[in-house]
Amino acid sequence: MDLRQLEIFVCVAERLNFTESAKYLYLTQSAVSLQIADLEKQLGVKLFARNTHSVQLTAAGRVFLQEAKFIIAAMEEALMKTRHTASGFEGTLKVGFLESHTKHFLPKLVKDFRHSYPRIKILLAQLNWGDLNMALEHGDVDIGLTMSVSLQNTPRVVWQPLYQDVECFVMSDDHPLANQSHLDFADLTREPFIVLNRQVAPCPYDFTFQLCANRGFTPKVVERPYLTEILLTLVECGEGIAILPYFTTKPYASPSLRFFKLEGEDACVEMVASWKRTNRNRSIPLFLNKAKKAVQFFQSTMELPDVPECKKTKDGDPV
Repeated sequence: MDLRQLEIFVCVAERLNFTESAKYLYLTQSAVSLQIADLEKQLGVKLFARNTHSVQLTAAGRVFLQEAKFIIAAMEEALMKTRHTASGFEGTLKVGFLESHTKHFLPKLVKDFRHSYPRIKILLAQLNWGDLNMALEHGDVDIGLTMSVSLQNTPRVVWQPLYQDVECFVMSDDHPLANQSHLDFADLTREPFIVLNRQVAPCPYDFTFQLCANRGFTPKVVERPYLTEILLTLVECGEGIAILPYFTTKPYASPSLRFFKLEGEDACVEMVASWKRTNRNRSIPLFLNKAKKAVQFFQSTMELPDVPECKKTKDGDPV
């Protein structure tokens, strides 16, 4: 088993298509199939369930995919660390982050980075959504840890996904709807909503309204706090309900808050590491590799539970 085999496996596992993977890898389809067959033989397990119509990962394949990604990332980091150590690499990396969305992985990430690269000075800046976008575009920060929905109108900024998230309706556990097996959108049209102030979070503000519009109603906004933690406090007090990403919010949310998962592709968002396309800071790829490792444990230990869903009819209109 070598690194190239792992890269071929990851490529096929992510695409679930041998023909597309072969084109991407500039290999023949038979060469890709032989590498996968050899890998399965070495491991003594089937990684893919294949028939004439589809390719799917087996349970063993899903586990091996996570491990293979970890091995590849570790090897890439080892190579970069060795090269930079040999050249006496040092420098400064400025990292901007949102007020509460990164607290579940940022401390570990920063400590690991400083331990591995003691000659790189890392500077941290907590910024609101709008200011973080401006800092990225103006070069005031090298890396921005933010949500993908905030970067839709920033063509000069690129990003790397760290983990997938899903938007949820959030309410206090004593709310009249909190014990429902599912929520009807018709019920939500009468509920007061709490959203982050558009002055500090223009993209999330607009995104909330778009999610509601896609489900056939306009939220009745009663509060517009400037901080997510204040927003959660207001929800817990029963002032209204909110729409927030589950994985990003749940680690620091009160246990007395109830989450209802939104269905639909438009409710899927990502926590990302972003940077200006023209930024040539050599510390950025080092930080990105560390970020992937920092969220790996978080991803593997906190899966989306079987939370209640919000239902709608087949044609997309509210029930």
